[in-house]
Amino acid sequence: MTTNNDLQINFENLLKLGYAVIDIRYKDYDLCPDSHKLVIARVDSDRDEFYQDMLKQYTAIEFKANEVSEIWTDILKHKVKMSSVLSRDISIKVAALDYIETVYTKR
Repeated sequence: MTTNNDLQINFENLLKLGYAVIDIRYKDYDLCPDSHKLVIARVDSDRDEFYQDMLKQYTAIEFKANEVSEIWTDILKHKVKMSSVLSRDISIKVAALDYIETVYTKR
């Protein structure tokens, strides 16, 4: 479920079903012009560590399991914000790196 200011994703239930949110798309698309689109992919192996592995690949940082969902949600929100400012869709890797550099390290 997504709204303009709030992004709520049940990562655990998606992983149990074998799926993961790997990105969010900015800009209007023909299907639903008023909302952001989550990009969900099938995850076949290592579901429990999927987000940890993905974050480590994008940022070179190993996060604790209990903070991964919150950080991934924050990165998705950050991507939407950056894309909005730039008026174009940016890559999730760019958003992850920018989030770590400008938000996470300043906590």
